[in-house]
Amino acid sequence: MNLKLQIQKQNYEEIILKYKEVEKIAVEQLEQELSHARLDIMQLPHRIKSWQSVEGKLLKKPDRYSKVSDLTDILGIRIVCYFLSNVDEAADLVRRVFDVDTENSDDKRMSMSANSFGYVSLHMICTLRKDKGYPEEIANLKFEIQLRTMLQHAWAEIEHDLGYKTFLEIPREVRREFARIAGLLEIADDSFENIKNSLSRYENETLERIRTDSAGDMTLDTHTLNTFMEHSQAITGLYDEMASMTCGKVVHVGAEGYLPLLGQLGLETLGDLHALVEEQHYHVMILLEHALKYSDLEEITSNAALFYICRAKMVWSNYSKEEIEDIYYNFFEDRKKAENNANIIISLREEFRPTAVTHMSIA
Repeated sequence: MNLKLQIQKQNYEEIILKYKEVEKIAVEQLEQELSHARLDIMQLPHRIKSWQSVEGKLLKKPDRYSKVSDLTDILGIRIVCYFLSNVDEAADLVRRVFDVDTENSDDKRMSMSANSFGYVSLHMICTLRKDKGYPEEIANLKFEIQLRTMLQHAWAEIEHDLGYKTFLEIPREVRREFARIAGLLEIADDSFENIKNSLSRYENETLERIRTDSAGDMTLDTHTLNTFMEHSQAITGLYDEMASMTCGKVVHVGAEGYLPLLGQLGLETLGDLHALVEEQHYHVMILLEHALKYSDLEEITSNAALFYICRAKMVWSNYSKEEIEDIYYNFFEDRKKAENNANIIISLREEFRPTAVTHMSIA
């Protein structure tokens, strides 16, 4: 090792402990801000370059890097996002959290020519915020934050694993294959973003239509059911009356577990469910009052409303005991549990609809 490199190695060893301080501070700040912004990311890896890596860079580009302090990526942090729009959201967050050297940052998404494909990401050269009062010796240390989608990340990792730093080292036919794959990944990134936006529009449309009671034709699925259970005036009115009777409160929980049972009862759309809620509202209160004779309910889950709606449907209908048992068996996939629930339904029917039971037995 020549004298110049020996001096730079000594400089590296002196500065590396300060970089470890910056790494800890920067990563903690990013984690906190990402959580606060509710920005879900895939990974937040980070590393400090080894001396071997720094030495290689000094030797490879002596005109650009003559000393360790010239390097801006000794500390590297990567924010790996799920979607393209998240990259821009994360970049805005980085600008709020750190001081960004815009002049030396590099948006490879903009620098790539329109007729080429390949590795793209946003590289931001940062320092800790000067107004945060950090010691000058760490506040002036530059570090790099790379922002990518998970597909861009996969591309870069595979390319790196193959051991090629530039396309100049790769045969033409291999470069062409790289370009084809990169193009496919770019299309996939765009498609995932479009799917995300379509789902967001669907969620907003569902919410608006349920709030305005115009979602009757929408198919029952996990999203429409949960949105209905939280925002439909018909169901919230039932919650209020149930809470008033129990002197408790309603706790919202996911209702998707009830989809199979609703399907067994022939409900396919939100209109079907809305009609059933209004049809069985009075009967639900009868069953709830009956249940309160045997236990106190300080807290009611939103699913309790579905439980009593489905139960009321079977009590005040003409399902046979065998049909009720089959409905519950298809729901629970447990024959004993199905039999027990069918017996309860018939018992309640005998208590609240004795005339109907008599007619059914005569028939």
